[in-house]
Amino acid sequence: MEVIYAGLRQTPEEVVRAAIEEDVDLIGLSILSGAHMALFPRILALLKSEKAGRIPVFAGGIIPDEDARKLKKAGVRAIFGPGTSLEEIVTTAQRLARGAA
Repeated sequence: MEVIYAGLRQTPEEVVRAAIEEDVDLIGLSILSGAHMALFPRILALLKSEKAGRIPVFAGGIIPDEDARKLKKAGVRAIFGPGTSLEEIVTTAQRLARGAA
């Protein structure tokens, strides 16, 4: 897999623009700021409006269980909290990139 690192503090618009320009297979974001309930829904909405809703999005960071349930319902495909093994993250990313549920 090729990873495109977009850097810190990217806006949802910048994330989506880069994902479309680079023709990515999935988007993975780690958010530790507590802004996950604002940023992830915005990214999902932008992907949909840009006809790129096929790109799966997964999350990492400190996300409370209640918020994780809401984000999954909104369309975030997987959420990884602190302590998740790298193996689990990689396996899930590969599965999502292949288009598996």
